[in-house]
Amino acid sequence: MYTVNTLNRKQQIKKLFRFFTMYGFSRTYIKTMGRLRYNNIIKIPLTVLKKNRKNIAIIGCGQFAFATIGFFLRKKFGKCIYGVFDINQNNATSFIQYYGGKVFNDIEELIHNNNVKTVYIASNHSTHTEYAIKALQAGKTVYLEKPISVTNEQFNDLMVHYVKDKLFVGYNRPFSPAIKTIVSHVNTSKRTPLTLNCFISGHMIPEDNWYRNPEEGTRVCGNIGHWIDLAIHLLNQIGLPEELTISIQASSNKEIDDNLTITFVSEKEDLITIVLTSRTEPFEGINETINFQHNNVIAKIDDYRRMTLWKSDTLIKKRYFRKDVGHKNAITQPFSKKNHRDFNEIKISTRLMLDIKEAVLKNQKEFIFRINEANHTRP
Repeated sequence: MYTVNTLNRKQQIKKLFRFFTMYGFSRTYIKTMGRLRYNNIIKIPLTVLKKNRKNIAIIGCGQFAFATIGFFLRKKFGKCIYGVFDINQNNATSFIQYYGGKVFNDIEELIHNNNVKTVYIASNHSTHTEYAIKALQAGKTVYLEKPISVTNEQFNDLMVHYVKDKLFVGYNRPFSPAIKTIVSHVNTSKRTPLTLNCFISGHMIPEDNWYRNPEEGTRVCGNIGHWIDLAIHLLNQIGLPEELTISIQASSNKEIDDNLTITFVSEKEDLITIVLTSRTEPFEGINETINFQHNNVIAKIDDYRRMTLWKSDTLIKKRYFRKDVGHKNAITQPFSKKNHRDFNEIKISTRLMLDIKEAVLKNQKEFIFRINEANHTRP
């Protein structure tokens, strides 16, 4: 993946300018610092004037926690981090240099600390469920980054410990202004078929990247879960079907979870396609094109920076500065009741994601997913 370190000076300047036009100064600054914090350079911490509420714990202090979770929590609450834990000491130390708090070397000590009320989990994927269960058992509110589980066994265990309004999940696309606008125009008076196409230009991930470790759930859990969840969210707005026929086709037998297309067809004639490709590293990060059609609504989202929506003879055009894929409202879910997701969607999308992952690993090209079995325990 591109980092500031691997680009020449001209490319660095160009990338910073592009990010500024997409995200504004503050977000561009913190994204850059998230990369540069590993180097011996002079870094200027962001000044925060808001009152303290130091009751949040962060587990996993990598780039996403630094540049996204930390950024939006600081923006809303100021210095709100009580403590952090990461198996990489440099990640933890550099995180608190910007956001405050203290480093814990024992995760149990952090989770059970009486000062901690909310736990944010952004560690490697295979540990998400284990840490979430520990925090729920300790009576904490939990924000769990995607994927919430990488095996059906993990998900079964998590659901045993699930507590309503205590567990929140980091699938952010349904919180984006563009998706919210589409949902607001969908006509639910009569159930008609939905068509959705998601084309994602993703990061090139090296073979030695931790994403590639078998226990981390493949790119299906690491990336494609986002658009599986978005598909279930949109289907739920018009009424979920009873079953989905899932078809999977990868372009190469050597790379079964990349450069592939996944198609859903329902008995209600819904049609959904998800294409993930990584032929080259996108200079501006992950790029998405979303096309949607339902009844008299047609919509096109261009990387969550602009959207065109047609509703019969009505034309709506929107531009988004800054690029908004819904991170802010997703991350602040534990503190805003109006932003709570229907957790039934999460159950269905997670079970579907895990079934697709298993099919990819087995080179299974097609299977049927029954919606009403999403709550059933799986081996």
